[in-house]
Amino acid sequence: MNLITREMRNRKHLRLNLLIDGLMIGVLVGWVITAYRLSIAWAGEWVRGLLAGAGSVPGAFLYLSVMLVMGVGAGLCLRLSPLISGSGIPQVSAQLAGRLRARWQSVLPFKLIGGVLTLGGGLTLGREGPSVQVGAAVGQAFGDLVRRPVSERRFLISCGGAAGLAAAFNAPIAGVVFALEELHRNFSPVVLISATAAAFAGVFVSATVFGVAPVLQVVGNIVLPLKYYWSVIVLGVATGLSGVLFNRCILWGKALYARFNALWQPAWLWCGIAPFALVAAVCCAFPALSGSGEPMIFFAASGNNPPLWQLAAFYAAKLALLTLCFGSGLPGGVFFPLLVLGSLVGNALGTALASAGLMEPQYVVALALMAMTGHFSAIVRSPLTGILLVSEMTGSFAFMLPLGIVAMISYGVAERLHSTPIYESLQRLLPLSKRGGMKSLASRDRMLMEFGVEPLSPADGKLIETLLWPQDALIIAIRRGSGEIVPHGNVRIRNGDYLVLLLSREDLAEQEAYLERLTRAEVG
Repeated sequence: MNLITREMRNRKHLRLNLLIDGLMIGVLVGWVITAYRLSIAWAGEWVRGLLAGAGSVPGAFLYLSVMLVMGVGAGLCLRLSPLISGSGIPQVSAQLAGRLRARWQSVLPFKLIGGVLTLGGGLTLGREGPSVQVGAAVGQAFGDLVRRPVSERRFLISCGGAAGLAAAFNAPIAGVVFALEELHRNFSPVVLISATAAAFAGVFVSATVFGVAPVLQVVGNIVLPLKYYWSVIVLGVATGLSGVLFNRCILWGKALYARFNALWQPAWLWCGIAPFALVAAVCCAFPALSGSGEPMIFFAASGNNPPLWQLAAFYAAKLALLTLCFGSGLPGGVFFPLLVLGSLVGNALGTALASAGLMEPQYVVALALMAMTGHFSAIVRSPLTGILLVSEMTGSFAFMLPLGIVAMISYGVAERLHSTPIYESLQRLLPLSKRGGMKSLASRDRMLMEFGVEPLSPADGKLIETLLWPQDALIIAIRRGSGEIVPHGNVRIRNGDYLVLLLSREDLAEQEAYLERLTRAEVG
């Protein structure tokens, strides 16, 4: 009863507590991600120096040797902490859903070390997904170390993930929306408060080191005239198709390594060495393919844009490298590489239209930037995050309308082709448990959770007594507007209400899934 009483009492000050905790977590995450970015930059500069000297036999031998050692180190990190695999976003989502148990004591150090090795080594991977998992681990550590109530700890993990993405991209609004749209999949006011505090605090800290300039400071005309909006429709279709291809390639890469893992042992060793050896061989011949490919985003604005065939070659090469690097399971994400590939699609389409005389060359850069949003929307299926992310990264909200059009069209194309969102697909490959993903105390513990009632959901307009509630779940309050209603059988639930329930952590995953079906609008 003591734990239940504490949970109940904590509700009175939940929002204020989360606001304060979010600020503290944001500061911590900001410093951790800043150190992470600096370490990756230092390692990357050192490895690129070795690559520059690889023209001679001794230089090539040194470069290859260092890459293989880094591969062994990255593989060992994965062996010691398997949950650091890939971007980490599916792991955080599964953890918040109560389907996965994660120990921050293991995830935090090995994700940081492994990420510095893979990203510093020039593999075609991104730092943004890992930044989300690192931030979530910091939030989890904070909740454990200061002994926050169980109901708060889920929110602390979310706001840590929001701060991680925000600090990595210098995009606080996108970090907040990502926590709502992708991690929680619920626009809860409580999540909004804590995630906003954490994201802005994290960006403030990182800005003290990296400055406040947008991550993608593009020089050029990025506002597309209305007379060219027909090209936005074509771009939405192109990025939608590319997004479907992207998702299939990623899953194919995971399946390929799974086959080899069954044949070659120890799997962690060759999964570490193979991607580094491949990247080393490719980059010795084509140094421009090293890293996530960030310089390729600036092709259209550089004044020396590559020809169409070369843009297509860059796209194919980076997609192949990403497939083979990410499929290994080494720590590193697809977030930034998918934006790079999207920009190449937009650049190629704009170049083709300009060559055909259908558009002035100065607007190619606009299509390249808009294609990043379309690609993100088709792959991740979080269009609002993609729109805000590109707007904040470029430092301009002047082209929100075409961004929205591209995002919706690409989203529709991916849905029409039945392409599963990438993080949802990857989550299915995790070793998920059906019970107690957040369990750290006895299984009889209870925790408070809120569920927003959507219009036309099964609960909308129903009396409490007419609904079937999960066993061992207790509805303790209904938040309606600024007030609360004491629940009893003949209270009618309305859309816009927030149902506050006391759930058993033993059956958290099943109870939460059922209550989400009860309170969300039916689709289809």
